[in-house]
Amino acid sequence: MAGVKNNRRVQYTKQVIKQSFLKILEEKDISKVSVKEICELADVNRGTFYLHYQDSNDLFNQIEDELIASVMPILQIEGEGFIHVWLSKLIHLLNENRTVSRIILTDYQNSRLVKNVFAEVQNMAMRDFSKDFKENDPRILNFYFVFFVQGSIGTILEWLKDDAGVSEQELTDALTKVLERISILGLKHV
Repeated sequence: MAGVKNNRRVQYTKQVIKQSFLKILEEKDISKVSVKEICELADVNRGTFYLHYQDSNDLFNQIEDELIASVMPILQIEGEGFIHVWLSKLIHLLNENRTVSRIILTDYQNSRLVKNVFAEVQNMAMRDFSKDFKENDPRILNFYFVFFVQGSIGTILEWLKDDAGVSEQELTDALTKVLERISILGLKHV
């Protein structure tokens, strides 16, 4: 019974530390956040923090790892209209983790989340782009993919930063329309 109690206590402590860290990140850049500051807000001592994390970067990496683990099952969605379903689930997950998502996407070129997600979809996207744009040159197909990735990330990041009242569904619908329109234009202009 002590193991369960201690496990719950550890889970609670880690959750409080993460929540405190994310609250601080809403106001400060990650490079300016100290362990002392996290511990004060979480009401834990530094020894407790270091029992679970090496430093604030390690804490952030663990939070990012959890987000990656949540995103990976979404990438397995296939079938007719999968882009809309995939985007809907991804946007919902990013919205639930708004602060960390905003930080990750702001520096997306160094993000393990972005690298993992888009590595998974790149082959499928390249195959679709090849068919839709009637293009076989992998260099050109890569440009299409980069356009897709950077445009999608930029749009989602803008939405995460701006509280203009655009719902998850509205954003999903807008991105889906743009991606479908790009695909249609590719077919028309070949």
